[in-house]
Amino acid sequence: MKRVALCLAFLLLVVVAYRSIAAARSQELDPIKVAGATHKLVLDNTFVRVLETRIPPGKSEPMHEHRRGVVIYLSDFKVRVTERGGKPQEAMRHNGDIRWRERTVHSVDNIGTSEGHVISVELK
Repeated sequence: MKRVALCLAFLLLVVVAYRSIAAARSQELDPIKVAGATHKLVLDNTFVRVLETRIPPGKSEPMHEHRRGVVIYLSDFKVRVTERGGKPQEAMRHNGDIRWRERTVHSVDNIGTSEGHVISVELK
């Protein structure tokens, strides 16, 4: 019985340590901190975090993280997106498009001639 309790206590300690490390890692890649020139916090509550992003033509954003949620594009623009560990991919974003995004760590380059304007609703 003592051995089981000791194993459970150790398992709990590992889980708490892992969550603390994951939270610290997310803080390091917070787009408000690492890409504050292009990301603005619109709303933050218990359920969601809403970000407004404006990326001028020619602007590059460093590697940052987004939680899973809905992305709403408010302008037409061309991007090069590089997910961590992946190859750069070019894409057109279109005004009015709405898509689901899983948690991602990426960098974004606006390679077009128009400003990228995006609203992200990230779930907590």
